[in-house]
Parts: sequence; C-alpha cells; structure tokens
Amino acid sequence: MNRRIGLALGGGGARGLAHLGALKVLEDNGIPVNLIAGTSMGSVIGAMYAQFPHADKLIDRWLAFLNGPDFNSLGTRFIVQQKEQNSSLLAQFISVVAKGFYINISPYRQAILKTSRLSDAIAHLVYDEDIQDTLIPFAAVASDLNSGRTVAMYSGRIREAITISSSIPGFIAPHTRDGQLLTDGAVTAAVPVDVVRTMGADLVIAINVGINTIPPLDEPNILDIMTRIDTIRGINQTEQEIRRADFCIHPDVKNAHWSEFFRFEEFIQAGIDAARTAIPAIKEKIDANGGFFHTVISKFSGKHDA
Repeated sequence: MNRRIGLALGGGGARGLAHLGALKVLEDNGIPVNLIAGTSMGSVIGAMYAQFPHADKLIDRWLAFLNGPDFNSLGTRFIVQQKEQNSSLLAQFISVVAKGFYINISPYRQAILKTSRLSDAIAHLVYDEDIQDTLIPFAAVASDLNSGRTVAMYSGRIREAITISSSIPGFIAPHTRDGQLLTDGAVTAAVPVDVVRTMGADLVIAINVGINTIPPLDEPNILDIMTRIDTIRGINQTEQEIRRADFCIHPDVKNAHWSEFFRFEEFIQAGIDAARTAIPAIKEKIDANGGFFHTVISKFSGKHDA
C-alpha cells in the first residue's frame, strides 16, 4: 500500500520565501510531495507548488513579481520595523498606526490596507482554479475569530482561500465565510502539521519560517514587554505543533521582520541550506520503510506549463 508524504508550510511573511529554497532541495533529491497544507505565506507558496510543482520556475516567477510594479503597490515597504522583530500583530498594528497610518483609520474600519491589494498580488502568483483541481492535494489554513479554532479550506476558489489565509489581522480585514469570521491562519496554526496529518499524510515534513533568535530587551517599555510575552507564547505554540511532525526544517532566517521582502535571495538560500541538512535523515526514513512513499510526478506534465 502506498503511503504519502505531507508538507506543513508555516507562515512568516517574507521569511516564507525560504519555502521555495526548501522545496527546490526536496525536488532535486526526489522526495515526493503528496499533500500540502499552508498557513499565510505558506499557503501562497504551497498553492503555487500544488498547481505547478517545479521549484526553480516558481522562484523565477517570484523574483519577477518582487522586482515589478505589482509588488510595490502592495505597500509593505511602508511597514515600520519594530525593535521587537517578531512582535505580535497587535503591537505592529499599533506602532504602524502611530507612525502615520492613522489618517485612514476610523472606529468603523477593520484594517489598514484594502483586501484588493493582497488579492491582486495573489492573482499574479496563483492560477485561478478550484482547490480541488490542484495537481497535489492542498489545503489553505485560516483562523476563526468567533470560535478561536483552526479552519482548513479544502474546497472553493483557491485565490480566495489564500487571501483569507494571508490576511494579517489589523492590516487586512477578516473575511466572512460559512458563518465564520476568518483571518490569518498563523493566529492558531503557524505551522499546520495537524491539518496535513488529517489530510492523510503518513510522514509529515514541517517547514517553520519563524525567527531563529530573540534579541535581548534593552530598557523595554510597556509595549516591548507585552510584545515579548506574545512572541514567546507564539514560539511555544509553534514548537508544540512541530513536535507532532516527523521532520522539521527550520531555515536560518535569524530575526528578520515579516515585511523584509528585499531579503528574498537570503531567505531562499536559507531554505536551501536547511533542507540540505535535513535530506539525509528524510531519505533514511523513506529507505527504512522500503521506499513505499507514493510519487505523483507523472501527473505533473502538461498542466500550467510555464
């Protein structure tokens, strides 16, 4: 009986570009990918690979996008980096507003940026189809603000699902869907190991693009202290989930801010380096089970050819 390998791709904004490097190494080493679940940026990269599993070409597509006018219109260059690089979304939101975005804020507004900016960017990267039609089975992961639960989206239009999964609270408004109020999946499942396991993965490879280091606090104020507490809570939550994976690839993205897309080459290389380190153990696990993991490479030809 064929068994399946699933990828759990974590969120992290620009740091998520490290997924591209890791996918390249898995592909170059013949590691089959049978299922993918992605959170936030992990959902963007995961959807792209599920539709068109050729890492090198996806890297080229990303580089063209990042160097073009469509990315600049997204407005991430205006996000002010914080003293606390991996600060909570709430703390980042407060600080950005304090730095000048308050002009567009009212008590009735749910976010700083228009959802159309994010959805337009995703339209340049992801083909418009139903989630069920991807070459590799895929799920985009979101968080329900009403129940506090993780929501996995296995059906519906893929661009819409990715937009929901990537809607950073405070920056992009939450979405109403099936009676739920959905926002960025990283709120409840920064690395969606449990989701891809539920999809039927026998072996789960988690790729965590969270920060690698926490800089010391220097004369912190109230916001710094609250932010650090939230950061630690998020790191501990992520560590608990990735323990349930069979392998975890954690690229050395240092303490990079999620908006630092100009460091894309560094992040892609970090993904390559981390995945290369993990490959021997992954291959050993596969070989120990007689190489029983099912490959779907034969399905890849023809659709979405670049």
